[in-house]
Parts: sequence; structure tokens; C-alpha cells
Amino acid sequence: MKPLRTLFACLSFCVAITLHAQELKKPKAEFPESGTAEFRLRIKSIPTLRMQINGVNVLMGVDTGCQGTAVITPRAATRCGITESFSMPTMGNSGRNESTYGLVEKLQAGEVTWRDFHMAIMPLDGMEIDGLLGADILFARPFYMDLRNKVMILGKIPDTSGAHEVPCYSRGGHCGVNIEVEGVKIPMIIDSGASKSYMSSLKFRGQTEFRGYLPVATVRSTSLTRVEVCKIKSLKIGGAPLTGVEFIRDQEHNLLGDDFLLAHPIAVDMAARRLWLFEPQVAARPEDETSK
Repeated sequence: MKPLRTLFACLSFCVAITLHAQELKKPKAEFPESGTAEFRLRIKSIPTLRMQINGVNVLMGVDTGCQGTAVITPRAATRCGITESFSMPTMGNSGRNESTYGLVEKLQAGEVTWRDFHMAIMPLDGMEIDGLLGADILFARPFYMDLRNKVMILGKIPDTSGAHEVPCYSRGGHCGVNIEVEGVKIPMIIDSGASKSYMSSLKFRGQTEFRGYLPVATVRSTSLTRVEVCKIKSLKIGGAPLTGVEFIRDQEHNLLGDDFLLAHPIAVDMAARRLWLFEPQVAARPEDETSK
């Protein structure tokens, strides 16, 4: 059985508390002349993408809930010739920890190359991948993901005339949106690194339905977790009904995961703080897209 969720993979090193931001090197992106790149995703427990790091083939999870540029496992870092550059204290959902960073010379996916930047090195227990591609890379340009059709596009937004627009905001580099749960506004992070959607017990105090115990993978370990699904009577996003998603009650996280992304292809222009939801049957194909 696949783990129920592979989330929190980068929420656990969210806030760097000693290193100045300018000391973390950001990637230098090289796109085709069109400024756009299309990728075919592979779906494991989360969406993944075949890439090369320093010329070595790796399988990376595509994780919009991963703060920063990217994460690589210690084993993959060794294969790719990435050594530890420095460590620093961080604070996240698993408490105070040390995060280690290494310098990447070249990360390549298809026609796109990212050069000369720092990447976090940490184990991803329970996850059969070499690392994670994070929000700083994914949302640096206009972003489109059609998870049902396994398509991701960076640098171009589809025709949005038939889409539902929703305001979004940046929360530590993540893409955040507000939903309405029985009339109450609840902030959510759109997280392709979570196989399911989650709502904290602090935000939803209504009835739940027990679904048994399932394995849950986090950065530190895999454990059996009691699964309770929130029984919600009214659910909206941007004033419209939110369909195709059910929320598992969690202690602290509020996430729209891959069940949401399978039901609704999305486009995000983070610089403009705009997000669009598409219906799967009318989601624009790459050849029909127009630049924004």
C-alpha cells in the first residue's frame, strides 16, 4: 500500500533563523527562447519528474508545498557529487532542527536549466524519490498543472476565459488560497506533495468519519495514523462550490492536495497573485495556450 501522504517533506525546514537570505544562492534559470517549457509528469504517490543534477539522472517529486528551491536526499547528493556547504538551525512543523545545504552546479529538466544554487540535503523516509522540486522554482514563472493529464507548464498561462479565478497569496513562498467551510474562511496551501487534502482540528471542529489506520510518510519516519474525514456540509472557493476534494482532519495543517489537483487543473501567476481553476474536460491543452 502506498503511503497515504508524503507531505511535510519541506514544511519541516520552513523558517531559517540564522543564515541571511543573500547567502543562500538562488538558481539562474535558462529557458528556451519562447520562455516556456512543458513537462510530462509521472505519478507515484505524488507527481514526479525525471531530471538531471550535475549530469546524473534523478527522480524528483514536484512539490508546490516545498518551501525553497529544492531538496535532495543524502544518497542522491552523493551520486550527484553534491557536498555539504553549511548547516543552519531551522524551525518547522517538527520543531527545531538542523538543515544542511549543498551547492548545485546544474539542474536540468527537458529544455530548461537551473544553475549555481543551494539545495537542502535531507532524508525523505518512505518516499521512493531522490528529492523534491520546490515552490521557488515552480512559481518563479507562470505555472500550470493538469495532474489528471500529467502535464506541467512553466512560463505560460492557458486561456483563462472559461476558468474560475481565485485570489491567491504567497505564504513563505507557497501558493495560498482561502476557502469557505460552512461559511468560515480557512487559509489553505496548495500542496502537490500531499497525496490527500488536510484540515486542522483547530479550523474544523465538526463531525468526522473514521476511515481506519493508514501509513503516513513524513521526513522523519513512516507511521500508522488514524484517518478521520471531515463531514462538511458547505465548501466553497472564490464564491463557487469546491468539488472533488475531501479533507482528512489533521493536528495543524491546512492543505489542498493531489485529490484537489486531480479534480481541478490550476494555473498560478504568483507575481500577480492570481490563480485559476479549470474543469478537467475543458482544460486547455498546451497547443491551445496563449501567452499572458
